[in-house]
Amino acid sequence: MAKKKKKTVYKPPKKSNKGFIIVIASIFVLAAALLFIISNNQEGKQPDTGADQANQEIDVAYEGQPTIGEEDAPVKIVEFFDFKCPHCADFAEQIYPQIKADYIDTGKAQMTFINKPFMGADSFTAALVGEAVYAQKPDAFMEYYDLVLENQGDPNEAWASEEFLLGLVEDNMKDIDIEQLKTDIDDPAIKEKVEQDRKESGVVESTPTILVNGKTVTLDYENGIKPAIESALEEANE
Repeated sequence: MAKKKKKTVYKPPKKSNKGFIIVIASIFVLAAALLFIISNNQEGKQPDTGADQANQEIDVAYEGQPTIGEEDAPVKIVEFFDFKCPHCADFAEQIYPQIKADYIDTGKAQMTFINKPFMGADSFTAALVGEAVYAQKPDAFMEYYDLVLENQGDPNEAWASEEFLLGLVEDNMKDIDIEQLKTDIDDPAIKEKVEQDRKESGVVESTPTILVNGKTVTLDYENGIKPAIESALEEANE
């Protein structure tokens, strides 16, 4: 009896998953890149310094804010800032010294500094310690301002902890009573002051934002800030 032939069953080749995996990986990469861009735009980055950012009128309550310069100076300058903002550190290093030399030290302008702690919980902590320094010794605030901005960590990390900031002050600001500072940062009145700053600074979208006599200006010193100050001086002398 002849043997039956075995039936040959056709099996389609297995589909490779490599293409699918590559597509999924690409999606994840694009999503990560998008999140990074969004994060950077939200964390204190100055998105635009063009004309559309200038000449916006903003009411400011100057009383009780850290201020330098002659009280009767005809020009009032304001900086809204976040201690974690890298652009604020750039401003403090590159532009603020020019403003101080040209206008504050010469008695032509007074400058006020207002917290906008929006880059994380530790932004609030840095502002809180700053307010406690100001409450203990107002003249020491600018030393703290420079010290923290010069020692910034990664803006995407919570580096401005209470421990770090107190250590920074203790090591560098010998005129500050560190034990008193520890007590003051737990004072509800100090915390309320930072909350008030946060509310007042809600009218601006980014840091640093600079006002000259109540109007926003672009961050270019020669083409934005300086002309605005000169114009304000001319108006004051009319």
